[in-house]
Amino acid sequence: VTMVAACLLIDLPRVRRAIYLLAPRSRRPRMVLLTDEILDRVGGYVLGNLLLSVIAAALTIAWALIFGIPYALLQGLLVGLLDLIPVIGSTIGGIIVSVVALTVSLPVAIATGAFYAVYRFLEDYLLTPRIMKRTVAVPGLVTVLATVLGGALLGIVGALVAIPVAAAVKLLHDEITLPRLEDS
Repeated sequence: VTMVAACLLIDLPRVRRAIYLLAPRSRRPRMVLLTDEILDRVGGYVLGNLLLSVIAAALTIAWALIFGIPYALLQGLLVGLLDLIPVIGSTIGGIIVSVVALTVSLPVAIATGAFYAVYRFLEDYLLTPRIMKRTVAVPGLVTVLATVLGGALLGIVGALVAIPVAAAVKLLHDEITLPRLEDS
């Protein structure tokens, strides 16, 4: 998957031109605008996802330093990387940090598990909808529903692509369907 993504990024201008050629010449300028807007929203999604991962990493480092959990920086980086995996990433990271917290004490490990449960809830229902609303221009409720539906239908891959797909569908709906309904 990463090899395909890397090749796609390297060859993005050619891929864009090929997509543009799929539209009839009379509709091509509009196709260019819509495609560019969709790609901008996908970029916004990636940026928003990275921001969420940085937040998870920073909070993990702070928590580990406050409670003396070993390897605070390494654990923060691990949680940040795992948080890039939708739905389950930060949960797996939280479990790992909680297990390492057992080396400090059982109460610290339990508190760490509770911290990640609260963080997970706040990330899913507060941070993600707000950040995605700003970076992808998708309403918070649609963000939550798209992620849940994508995850239920296609697992991790579905959850990963759910928000960009929702952004593309919303854009096409706003730019094509609504004007047609208004004209009829």
